Amino acid sequence: MKKELWYLLINGQSDATTGLYGNFYSYGLHLGDALNNTFEIIAKEKFQNPNLIEAFKLDNFEVIEKNNELIKLSNDVYMREKIYPFSSDDVDKEFQPPVGITKSTGEDQYDYDLITENFVAYGQDENGIFELELVVGKAKLVEVFLKTIDFLPSIDGFWIYIQNHWCSKNTELWVAKHFINKEQVIHFLTEQENNTIKNGFIKLVVHSLEGETNLSLDDHKKIQLHTKDEEVFKHFIGQIKYLGYEQTRDFYNLEFGFQHWHYRLADSLNRTEFIEMLKDNQFEFIDAWDE
Repeated sequence: MKKELWYLLINGQSDATTGLYGNFYSYGLHLGDALNNTFEIIAKEKFQNPNLIEAFKLDNFEVIEKNNELIKLSNDVYMREKIYPFSSDDVDKEFQPPVGITKSTGEDQYDYDLITENFVAYGQDENGIFELELVVGKAKLVEVFLKTIDFLPSIDGFWIYIQNHWCSKNTELWVAKHFINKEQVIHFLTEQENNTIKNGFIKLVVHSLEGETNLSLDDHKKIQLHTKDEEVFKHFIGQIKYLGYEQTRDFYNLEFGFQHWHYRLADSLNRTEFIEMLKDNQFEFIDAWDE
């Protein structure tokens, strides 16, 4: 398979008080692979705790401005010589996108600084559904999503949507009808963390019959709750607030108003392997459709 070339804006730390920004160009089989190639090599350049901030897919090496000035770190990774230091206190103020999605380089409809870790709650709509959306950054997304499963009154089903932008194929729905308690779902997601929660090409849905409630983590890594039960809704909001997240009306996330890329980790399953994993775990194929 031909390797892709990616521009990567990465931040990290050189020590406890100093953060760094660097511009990198990396080859890989896909974005996650290019990112892994970069993370492995920049540890030697004193980039600790790296985070992907922006990415852009390039047609070829020749389109890179002043590419003769790049420093070659390996056969796959190049970097700009200039590194930009900043106070490490500032990194906590900038939203770090969860693994699986990242901002694209370019002009956006909104200022990236508007994205913060908070939630929005909507009253009952014409279909009787209450809705909550929560944005959580890279550091806590896995932990928080697993905790939110425990906020549900019961578990009566677990669904996985494989999105059509993964290898440009049909959207597919797979269901684990035998997952009927929280422990089963949490165990599966913990065992398959890199292939599920950190996969930018799938949507996870945990279903409860009470209030026809659906808790989801979509392919933009946004946590959502839909329910017809107001008590379930109020309890969920209370638990989210207890975790330290504030309610807002000014809600921004990478899905709307920002160019972005979806990706999976280098050591995760490809789409074919992912489907085989679902079969091995007794998921049932329900349907496929073009979007």
